[in-house]
Amino acid sequence: MALTRGFDPFAEMLSLRDAMNRLLEQSFVRPGSALLGTGIRSIPMDVLETEQGYRITALLPGTRPEDIELLAHEHSLTLKARYHGGDESESQQGTWLLREIGSGTLERTLTFERPIDADKIEARYEHGRLTLSVPLSEGSRPRRIAVRAGAPVSAGAAP
Repeated sequence: MALTRGFDPFAEMLSLRDAMNRLLEQSFVRPGSALLGTGIRSIPMDVLETEQGYRITALLPGTRPEDIELLAHEHSLTLKARYHGGDESESQQGTWLLREIGSGTLERTLTFERPIDADKIEARYEHGRLTLSVPLSEGSRPRRIAVRAGAPVSAGAAP
């Protein structure tokens, strides 16, 4: 029995894997859009590191300032928020054709390499955008060391 030149079983397996990947991508809802009305979702945010600390911007549409909770520890910051989406009343007359705006809880924890100063964190909330200024702990901030000209210091001599 001779093998035909046009058939490559390995190429067929790779195309089957690609087909399965496409099927799974189309079948499952991407993270963040699943369970819009219930469950815990992630908070989209930007984190900028500076010499003084971190500046964090988090998007929290549909959230009131009183529904935001910040918990700071030495190396971490946890942001929890309850958001209120569309009309929650059950007295609506009619049939929902599409309902993507729900209510639920958002939570995200950031872990920092250097310790933060929890007592000096500043938070501002405006138009669904939370902006945080998270300063570093004094002990973890970089310090400039002044260099003086003069005689070299030997290891055994006092300065």
